[in-house]
Amino acid sequence: MRQSDHPKTTVVIPFFQRQTGLLANCVQSVLSQKGADNFQIIVVDDGSPISAADELREICGQTSRVRVIMQTNSGPGAARNRGLDNVDAGTECVAFLDSDDQWEETFLADAHIAFKLGCDLFFGNTTRYAVDKTRFEWGDSPELNLIASGHTAIDRDRELYEFDGDFFDFAVFRSSIISTSTMVYRFRKFPNLRFDVQLFNGQDRLFKLMLSKLASNVAFTPKVSANEGRGVNIFDSSRWGSEKSLNLILNYIKLAKLILKEIPMNKGQRDHVKVQLDQSRYSFAVTVIHLLRTKVKVDLAVIRKTIATDPLTAALLVPNLVRMLFRKVATRV
Repeated sequence: MRQSDHPKTTVVIPFFQRQTGLLANCVQSVLSQKGADNFQIIVVDDGSPISAADELREICGQTSRVRVIMQTNSGPGAARNRGLDNVDAGTECVAFLDSDDQWEETFLADAHIAFKLGCDLFFGNTTRYAVDKTRFEWGDSPELNLIASGHTAIDRDRELYEFDGDFFDFAVFRSSIISTSTMVYRFRKFPNLRFDVQLFNGQDRLFKLMLSKLASNVAFTPKVSANEGRGVNIFDSSRWGSEKSLNLILNYIKLAKLILKEIPMNKGQRDHVKVQLDQSRYSFAVTVIHLLRTKVKVDLAVIRKTIATDPLTAALLVPNLVRMLFRKVATRV
């Protein structure tokens, strides 16, 4: 493919970091792409403690491809939406990249070939900080891992494959298969798709599921296309037993309810999401008890918000605690 044949692509990078150098490395990984030249970069500074403009001063002095937009802190979903709202006319494709991640040098060229062959959505494999397996191997069950040999090769030399089967169904049961940092989609076909800002965490999963439902053809590469770093991370800072863990569970409850409400699914898919919702309600009850026992601060505002969002969480509190006790007894027998 000639350079001039590449579809015009915008790379949206939401930025909120406390460590210098991450954003510059991230942007440089895009500028260093081989075999791709028809792209621009929009960095949305989401009220970051470190200024994106300061971080990129030298890079912006060397290229006109990079544009920085400032906004008050509103979360990663709102930052990505701001980037989408500012995509130039004539843009064919949009890619996302988190500011602590970096692309491998052939990723964008691989995506452009897949789009030239008619796909609506393309994604690559990733490695993640402190995780041994790649994203395609994260599934606990082998049948949920993405194995390239089970799909149609569209460019063997570049290891590009078209997904065979119902990709939306696969994405429902394997929600972590796509990294936001290696996702490129046909923006021209879905110009109004946005992240749901009701969710501070989990909006990316809802977006991916909505996109997977709409996309006619999905392609991927098993090659590691990005390295996911360790910058400011909502999930990591809300780990089990931490003060913020209840807020993370609240977001998962909201996420499951939004998926059930907004995305048409078959019975098996709906049942799977309902199980996830039930697990989140159970986790909420168990986490409240754990925080009280370990004398970690319990945010009463989050508890009130959870009950207002999902009254069943409160109604099931006692049954879930009984369930927890039975599980403990069963493990001791």
